[in-house]
Amino acid sequence: MKNQKVSLTAEDRKTIRYERRMGYIFAVLILTAGAFINLVLLLLQPGQFQMLVFIDAGILALSVFVLIMVNRKHNKDLKNGEKVLKEAALQAKKQETSYEAGSGMLYIPILGDIFPRVWGQKMRPAQKYFFKVEGERHEVDEQTFNSTNAGDPVFLHFSLYGHNLLGISTKKK
Repeated sequence: MKNQKVSLTAEDRKTIRYERRMGYIFAVLILTAGAFINLVLLLLQPGQFQMLVFIDAGILALSVFVLIMVNRKHNKDLKNGEKVLKEAALQAKKQETSYEAGSGMLYIPILGDIFPRVWGQKMRPAQKYFFKVEGERHEVDEQTFNSTNAGDPVFLHFSLYGHNLLGISTKKK
């Protein structure tokens, strides 16, 4: 089990930027709650603009603080530009059939045979591939799944500060 630092790829940077969305969502929720509080206070006490300015400043400061605190590790990862490769042994691999949500209707065997267009639609299957590494199950792509066997070494790509799993590969990238 060796750890090695390498630079982030463009795909890794995209994944980390995508992880930052939760900070933006929290900040927008706080701003929305602040707008609602402004509306209520403006309707209840129409002449208190000085109090609204202080409340708005507090809400704005709180939303910026939450945004910075939630995204600080992701921003640090993007600024640093490195990730950690952790070598581990592949314990097991599994292929599952998953069905696309909303792609079919209820299939009733008798009616499906008589009226196949109305009651005979089945859901579209899709294959999912999983690795079990260090006791945890991770989804991988088909190419990585087919190129390995149980017991082979794999590399887990983690962000340096956020410790997010960025991907699994069979060779160092």
